[in-house]
Amino acid sequence: MTDTPVKLLFIEDSRDDVQLALLALERDGLRPSWKHVATEMELREALQSSTPDAILSDFSMPDFDGLAALKIARDFAPRVPFIFVSGTIGEERAIEAIRLGATDYVLKDNLRRLGTALRRALAEARDRERVRAAEEERARLVEILEATSDYVGMSDPQGRRIYLNAAGRKLTGVPEHHAEGALSPEIYPGWVREIIQNEALPAAAREGLWQGETAMLDSEGKEIPVSQVVIAHRASDGGIRFFSTIARDISERKAYEKRITYLASYDALSGLPNRSLLGDRTAQAMTHARRVGRPCALIVLDLDRFKLINDSYGRSAGDALLRQVGERIRGAVRDGDTTARLEAASFAVLAADLARADDVLNVTRKVHELFKVPLSIEGHEIHVTLSIGASVFPRDGDNFDALLGNADVAKHRVKASGGKGFQFYAAAMTREATERIELENALRTAVARRELELHYQPQVDIASGRIRGVEALMRWRHAERGWIPPGRFIPVAEESHLIEPLGDWALAEGCRQLAAWDRAGHYDLQVGINVSAVQFRSAGFVGAVTRALRAQEIDPSRLELELTESELIDDREVAISVLGSLKKLGVRISVDDFGTGYSSLNYLSRLPVDCLKIDRSFVARVEQGGRDAAIVQAIISLAHSLGLRVLAEGVETKEQLRFLRSHGCDEAQGHLFARPCATDAASSLIAARSLKV
Repeated sequence: MTDTPVKLLFIEDSRDDVQLALLALERDGLRPSWKHVATEMELREALQSSTPDAILSDFSMPDFDGLAALKIARDFAPRVPFIFVSGTIGEERAIEAIRLGATDYVLKDNLRRLGTALRRALAEARDRERVRAAEEERARLVEILEATSDYVGMSDPQGRRIYLNAAGRKLTGVPEHHAEGALSPEIYPGWVREIIQNEALPAAAREGLWQGETAMLDSEGKEIPVSQVVIAHRASDGGIRFFSTIARDISERKAYEKRITYLASYDALSGLPNRSLLGDRTAQAMTHARRVGRPCALIVLDLDRFKLINDSYGRSAGDALLRQVGERIRGAVRDGDTTARLEAASFAVLAADLARADDVLNVTRKVHELFKVPLSIEGHEIHVTLSIGASVFPRDGDNFDALLGNADVAKHRVKASGGKGFQFYAAAMTREATERIELENALRTAVARRELELHYQPQVDIASGRIRGVEALMRWRHAERGWIPPGRFIPVAEESHLIEPLGDWALAEGCRQLAAWDRAGHYDLQVGINVSAVQFRSAGFVGAVTRALRAQEIDPSRLELELTESELIDDREVAISVLGSLKKLGVRISVDDFGTGYSSLNYLSRLPVDCLKIDRSFVARVEQGGRDAAIVQAIISLAHSLGLRVLAEGVETKEQLRFLRSHGCDEAQGHLFARPCATDAASSLIAARSLKV
């Protein structure tokens, strides 16, 4: 069988040599179609007009150099085989020609191998062309993959990435030089890795393809929702060569779905929860209230004279007013409470997890305070008042509709009385709440009226019976009501932020009395003063302690500040910082009610404290043995291992004292030794120096 015709271009100054080469090729079974050139110009014209399958060139010609011909051929037809057919080319020059791009060389006195050399050159050229075409095809595919906005990645069966396109690199923040070799699961959050490993890859291996919605991690570790397809690609033997993944960012779609969901639960004008969401949250709050035994309340707030405002300034002003009213109401409630818009000019607040039902007053008081400042609407200052009604679960209803209806009834009572007020659904609760407000108002002036005083309870060294110090306890003797228990007025002081000035007064008064005892000769006495969480976290607390000490010029080590565990663990870094500042002053720190909180031993060891005070609830039951006795023993052992003193509170019986003494407790206070007493009585006890029991 003869070969397909081969288009040849001869570069030769001798036509006879061309004919000899053609005869050699024909004898070898080739069927050449040919063209002959002998000059540089002819060569250029020939290559510009058509491209041959191969070029056969003499090496040495009188008017044209073979290497020059090679250069021109490589410029015009770089992929065409170029074979020197020469009688004068030496081995060194032949090697140089090959280095410069020649395909082969054949000596004119050995034309028998010309056909073989040409066939081999043509075959190699075809192979190179197939490879080049495949590379071009691959490059086109890569261009397409690089240009697509979807994530496209490929990984081997072991999960190592072998390709990641530009969109994938951009989405995940993977640099181009790290796009290959890393483990593909690294781009997924943990929950998606489980889906890919346990669901997507097995399904793709079994069925060829898996698709679903997952997420990928961007360069900052943020989850990006994606619609994803995983495809298994198999080799000819059926084994999996690699997996490919195509993913599309669906953040916009998810945001749209979220918006639709949002509009189903929120008021479009104010951005507040609507009645539907308020009902859901109220149901949750009632469930929680049943479980923990703490009430919750619904408060309905209605703008007085809103129709007049709307008619006077127009609907746009009315809408702006409603938005600002909603913002102010939301600013008056606790973080965990829900502010909702019900309809028109009516709003509601769900106050959940209340300590007491009349804590609702804290919300209404803040609302009234905020609305004392007029609203600015389109250049107009508008004074707004509210009619407010409240109902309390479970007293006023056991479902959302009942609570909301009863709060609305209470609101209408306020409206009927002229508006600008508040009332509970149960009138008796309104009276109780009013009494609490009166108590707060009286407490604001208690210091100025000199109704507050400190009582002192001795703290006794258990081994010797000697009075080591006293704990200062605040007492309030109201001019009209008489003695008001601390459990009644201290919570009111904390909720109304009066505890800071009251705490500052207690510090100053305690240090003043300590200085007075100094003058009486009691130089080694220590005074302990309780510090509330609100006071401890206030910015001016360390300054208040410093002023109280300097005012009396007393040794700071004789002042012991008592803080509870909960005060120390709410914000640990702040607590450590404040305690550090106090220790620099030289004051002592004790942890009150120890054992009732949740601080870790590791955290406790970091605190610069001096004493642990065992809570009276444990001391009361030590005689019974069991768990409480074991806790007290453990606290004593723990404190001593940390180099701390231990003081037991609430000691009332000799049996309790014997237990504490037998287990090495350092100090005690309680009714067994003395009750808290006024300054004169405390001074008499201190003068006695010891309390033997």
